[in-house]
Amino acid sequence: MALSARSLAVVASLQPSLQPLAVRFAERAEEMGIPVELVQGARTPEEQDLLKTSGRGVTKAGALESFHNYALAFDAVPKAYLSLPDWNPTGDAWATLGQIGKGLGLNWGGDWSTPDLPHFDTASWVSIADLKAYWEQFKTIMPVTVAPTGAALAMLAGLYLLWRWIKKQYR
Repeated sequence: MALSARSLAVVASLQPSLQPLAVRFAERAEEMGIPVELVQGARTPEEQDLLKTSGRGVTKAGALESFHNYALAFDAVPKAYLSLPDWNPTGDAWATLGQIGKGLGLNWGGDWSTPDLPHFDTASWVSIADLKAYWEQFKTIMPVTVAPTGAALAMLAGLYLLWRWIKKQYR
């Protein structure tokens, strides 16, 4: 699987320890029959404020209130949904993508009270409060090491085996 130039740029914008997870996410999605485009990675505080105040309802988070501001989040959209209004929020692929991300130990925005289906971040590894405090003290992004947990890898392996079994049943 080859990532598009846009997806590669998103991966490059992320903290180094998150980059392999973003690539693995895209690979797993394609294996499950859902090729994705990574459409957003790191954002500056200014870009975050512009999104918040755009009136489009893209985010409720202001500057330094999003994992995107710390290069610890990415947004992924099924390629089949890219040209659809609002990226087809009722599409079947979202639940599968959410499971893939959670299987890698990522937090999925689709689980929020106001869902953000394309969003995946590292909320289980570090808090926004800690990231913001580090930023305010050192005026730089706090380096964070992320890695999938054993339980997350086991869940992902189970999902993959289930998918293979289902695919075999319907050939």
